[in-house]
Amino acid sequence: MNETKYREAEQHLWASVGLEPSEQYVALPRIGVKLRVQEVGEGEPVLFIHGGPNSGSTWAPLIEHFDGFRCLMVDRPGTGLSEPYPVTRENHRAFGDVFIGDVLDGLSIESAHVVASSFGGMLALRSAAAEPQYVRRMVQMAAPAFAPGSSTPPFMRAIGVGPIRRLINTLPPNARANHSILRQIGHGASLDAGTIPQGFFDWYLALQRYTDTMKNDGAMISHFVSLRGFDPADNIPDEVFAGVAAPTLFLWGSDDGFGGEDVARHVTSRMPNAELVMLPDSGHLPWLDDPASVARRSLKWVAASDAELTSRERSV
Repeated sequence: MNETKYREAEQHLWASVGLEPSEQYVALPRIGVKLRVQEVGEGEPVLFIHGGPNSGSTWAPLIEHFDGFRCLMVDRPGTGLSEPYPVTRENHRAFGDVFIGDVLDGLSIESAHVVASSFGGMLALRSAAAEPQYVRRMVQMAAPAFAPGSSTPPFMRAIGVGPIRRLINTLPPNARANHSILRQIGHGASLDAGTIPQGFFDWYLALQRYTDTMKNDGAMISHFVSLRGFDPADNIPDEVFAGVAAPTLFLWGSDDGFGGEDVARHVTSRMPNAELVMLPDSGHLPWLDDPASVARRSLKWVAASDAELTSRERSV
């Protein structure tokens, strides 16, 4: 861990989008760790929960365009500058059930809109089903972790094998490997077009080099993945999807390496109040491909009146 060097890269990323977040450390009352939360803007609160291996600053390209709201970007436990917490197959369901509530209680916020991705998407769905009073409206970015029918990209399978994971952790992170991972999860079109900003790549290398994110999230991922991929026994059950009352918009990249439109429609068909928008030429982290458009769609969803959200003519 080299917090100073990590913060330098992180500050450069935020500066590149014209923002300077404040930060605080929040004690999670039930989970029992301290979580770092960065904050930008004013208005109704929106909680951003990232996937893995990643951290809260991954949202910077999106937050640049996310005007009119109090944006709260968490570093999940064990990522970025948050304290670690050992998420396993045995405890991840209970962890997910209380995660949003714990964060908002720590922030003294009664409820918030939620924007979530990948493993963060799974946490958000579980929290919204278990403790619906905390979640107003939700935007899910592409495939949540453990979506039924989803695929497992090769790099994720490798992390699931102990000796390979330990070897990866001994090698210096490099840009070529990160580009390969982004292609595997569906961002080839943006890489070829050169539209993902260099500041994002520089920050992500710093996250890998100077924090314990890769070690901690790698250990977590290893509980769920083998060379065969994710174990279907860990899939989000239908009763969790059915229990999400919060109006939920899925912005799903058509090239998502974890699952395409068939997986997306399977997921949304099991939710009582979900809308699906498929995004062409977009991957697992769709805000990297077109941050302005993804922000516009997300803002329209969280800012809409209840009457607008019950209309079938939403044009998101």
